Amino acid sequence: MSTYDANDPQSWDAYAATGFVVGLDIGQFQDHSALVVAGVWPQANNAIGVIGIRRFALGTVLMEVAEEIAQLARKASARIVVDTSNNSGFVQVLAPLLSEKPANQLLAAVITNAGTHPAQPTPMPVTVNGRQVGIPRITLSKWELIETMGAEMDAGMLRLARTGDWEELRHELGRLQREARQSGSVLYAAPSGEHDDLVLALSLAVYGCRRLIHSPRGRTRPSRGPGFSSSAWT
Repeated sequence: MSTYDANDPQSWDAYAATGFVVGLDIGQFQDHSALVVAGVWPQANNAIGVIGIRRFALGTVLMEVAEEIAQLARKASARIVVDTSNNSGFVQVLAPLLSEKPANQLLAAVITNAGTHPAQPTPMPVTVNGRQVGIPRITLSKWELIETMGAEMDAGMLRLARTGDWEELRHELGRLQREARQSGSVLYAAPSGEHDDLVLALSLAVYGCRRLIHSPRGRTRPSRGPGFSSSAWT
C-alpha cells in the first residue's frame, strides 16, 4: 500500500470514495478511444481524484474497448459516461456487457457546441438479452464540460495522478485551443493534427462525478474558469 499523499489520488483509500465514474470518448481510425477513471472522496472535501488514464491505439476494435470498460466498471462499481456523438452504435455493444440493468450504470452523451446542458436525459432504445431497454442519453455542451473541468482543476477540486497515459493528457490540456467568436459562443478544440480525446474523457468523468455521484452537503462549487492549473498534477 502506498503512503498517503493528499495530492496523489492513487494513494487514497478506494473504499473511502463515494463512488467512481469512467469517462469514455469513442474513436477508432482518425481519433483515439480514451478513458479516465475518477472518484469522489469526502475526506478530501469531496475532491475528484483521477486514478486511471488510458488512450487506446488508433484502430483498436470497439469490442475490445467495450470489454475493458465493462471490466473496469465491474471492478470499481463505476458509472459510465460515454461520448456517442460519432458512434451511437457503441451503446449497443457495451450495454449487454454490463449488469442486468445497464440503464442504471450507463449514460450515453452527445457532445455539441451548444452553450448549456439540458436538464434531463431521454431514453435511447437498445436490445439487451433479447429485450429492449432504454439507456439514458443526454446532449452535453463541450464548452460547459471543459469550462467546468477547468474550474474544478483551478480550485484544487480535481487532482490527477501520474498514472497510465497522464503525459498524453497533460499534453492535450496544454495544447487545447479556446476560440471566442463574435456571436459570444466559445469553442474548444485540439490544434490541427492533434487530439483532445483524453481531455473529453476527463471532462465526462468530471461531469459524472458531480452529476451522478451523491456527495455530502457542504462542498463549495468552484467558479467557472477556462484555465488549467498545474497543481492538479502530483
